[in-house]
Amino acid sequence: KLQAGEGRMAAATATAGELGVPLLISTLTTSAAFLAFYLAESIMGDIVGPLFVVISLALLSSWILSLTVIPLLGYYFLRIKEKGRQRRSIFDWLRNLYLKALPWVLKTRLFFVIGMLLLFIVSLKGFGLVPFVFFPDSDRNLVTVDINLPLGTKIETTQAVTKAIDVHIQNELLIGTDRKRGVVDWSAYIGQGPQSYDLGYSADEANSSYAHMLVNTSHGDDNQMVIDDLSAFCFQQFPDADIRVNRLGQGGGGTPVEIRILGESPDQLFQLAAQVKSRLSQIPGTRNVSDDWGPKLMKFAIDIDQAKAQSAGLTNDDIATSLKTVLSGVKTGVFRKGTDSLSIIMRAADSTTQTIASIENTNIYAQSSGKVVPLSQVAEIIPQWDYAKIIRRDLKRSITISSYITADVTAQEVIDPISAWLEETAPSWPAGYTYELGGDQEQTDENMGAVIAKLPLSGFIILMLLIVQFNSFRKTFMVLSTVPLGVIGVVIGLIVLRSYFGFFGFLGVISLAGIVINNAIVLIDRIDMEQSVFNRTPQDAIVEACGQRFRPILLTTFTTTLGLIPLYLGGGLMWEPLAVAIMAGLLFATVITLLFIPALYSLLYGASFKNYNFR
Repeated sequence: KLQAGEGRMAAATATAGELGVPLLISTLTTSAAFLAFYLAESIMGDIVGPLFVVISLALLSSWILSLTVIPLLGYYFLRIKEKGRQRRSIFDWLRNLYLKALPWVLKTRLFFVIGMLLLFIVSLKGFGLVPFVFFPDSDRNLVTVDINLPLGTKIETTQAVTKAIDVHIQNELLIGTDRKRGVVDWSAYIGQGPQSYDLGYSADEANSSYAHMLVNTSHGDDNQMVIDDLSAFCFQQFPDADIRVNRLGQGGGGTPVEIRILGESPDQLFQLAAQVKSRLSQIPGTRNVSDDWGPKLMKFAIDIDQAKAQSAGLTNDDIATSLKTVLSGVKTGVFRKGTDSLSIIMRAADSTTQTIASIENTNIYAQSSGKVVPLSQVAEIIPQWDYAKIIRRDLKRSITISSYITADVTAQEVIDPISAWLEETAPSWPAGYTYELGGDQEQTDENMGAVIAKLPLSGFIILMLLIVQFNSFRKTFMVLSTVPLGVIGVVIGLIVLRSYFGFFGFLGVISLAGIVINNAIVLIDRIDMEQSVFNRTPQDAIVEACGQRFRPILLTTFTTTLGLIPLYLGGGLMWEPLAVAIMAGLLFATVITLLFIPALYSLLYGASFKNYNFR
């Protein structure tokens, strides 16, 4: 306005008056786009929900500043050089280039709009070329080791296995004067895992056969080296143990690939699980394929001859108590030291070296008479294989087959073939046996579904705001039609920059939609103003509005994109897809919006440019 010759006060007040309502509507639409994440009832909703509050407050504060402080600063500090002394900026060059392309687009507006629609359809197919990772593993310099020995293993054995891994780390991986990359320090928890130390940590069930180790590495880039070394060592030294060496997960933990089989018969479930594990192990990229029941264990069933036991004056409880004392011990009291309480356990000195013969010769003490009778006189010991544990889910027996993946594949690349195999095989299973997917697939369905369920509310709010602003369904449709243009840029950006699509990429697409809508609102509002205030023809209004709004729209795009570069470079694997989605999508959508909106506007309002004279 200053360049057009208006006075300072008039320029400042008129600018704030013109843009106040359009900027408020565009601010509220951007805020509404994040509302679905705030309302989502899921883990990811808890993580990113506060973004809605922060962004809403920041944008509303920015809107207030833009209508008050910015015109004030412009009034005092903006200086317009004389035309002869003005230097041509890069925006002048880009504007001239844009005004040369605009006539061609307006004259072929129908073909241009159809071309954008086809390009959008192609971009949706292009999502198949982008790897899908719902939530990447943490890039912290931390490696976890979960040690699971056969259920029932004595804690002394678990301690010995952990000690062997300790020694290997000390000798082969600990950094020092001769080793710059490796392990800095580590800690071990035997019998049960530590208290929750990260969202990606999920402790296994506490028992004597379980241990958990935390290994701090020299750098996040060295994690894979440590994982490969420890995995190879554990596989060679402890083939009967289930030892999992992994990066710290994010977004709720768990294994990437999980298949749950539900049914009634434990034998049938175990058999079906064996088939699934066999097929899963054949898929490239899987490792540590196992189930949560574990292998069968040898158990000794005590078949009591009730007649002989009664003759000897023994009860079943007498036999159980005596055997428990010999094998695992009986709690006889509590030892207190300060605030700590330690159970006093009475058991046989040779409880860890029992044989069938020694158990048969165990003396059973009769509580009523005080007599002692050898177990072999009143019972028979029957060895048999049995399940280590049977797990239920929603009151139904359930066995979960899980698998970790190698660094060169994604969970989706494993889930797709196993899902196809299950769909083909499951109909042949006995009646009453079903399967469901867990792991990354379940997290994706739960978290994405929770957000998608709230998106209609966000969309309705945005729709109402646009109708309030324009009082026109056609203009509202034009604004909303620019959202798919951003998706085209997102796909191109993810492919070119070799990134992936996941939850935070999805967050980037939603936030991108709010930003792209802003540009369309500002441009359409200017077209309306050119017609209502300056009484221009629709053709003149479109061309003039495009020239007037080119620089502010382009400036907004460039500043937003440049502001996201630090997040792309330093945000790690988690924030990278969000930054790529917004940067690439916004750059592409802005360029196309400046051409697409004029073309679509002229189509919907019948403004022909066939014989129009572009000056």
